[in-house]
Amino acid sequence: MAHKWNMEGMLEQRDQKMIAILPITGEATESSSLKYLLDLQLKMATSSINHEYARLEYDDKGVAHERREELLEYMQNCHQVYCEAREKLQNFDPYALDEFERDLMLQKQQTFSENETRKFDA
Repeated sequence: MAHKWNMEGMLEQRDQKMIAILPITGEATESSSLKYLLDLQLKMATSSINHEYARLEYDDKGVAHERREELLEYMQNCHQVYCEAREKLQNFDPYALDEFERDLMLQKQQTFSENETRKFDA
């Protein structure tokens, strides 16, 4: 193996076939894809649940008019965040979107049907 120092003091190797060592990006890419997927799902779940709780408060007959306007604006914002995340997830992984929305709907049905039952039992 022939070595030679270049002008910057760096070691050069000559007359050798070099093996290109590239970083393994599969794990990093997979990890970042998973993070992106989870971030979108978290945005969808959070905005959906927040919208549902705001709707419950909005539907309460004892809520002041000003508060109802705030809630309406908040629900619109939640809806917008949900739709933006949903569109991104649809483009990223439509199968993950379908599965996630089914799970989210089931979770909401279980959570809010129990919540509604407890609300009327009190």
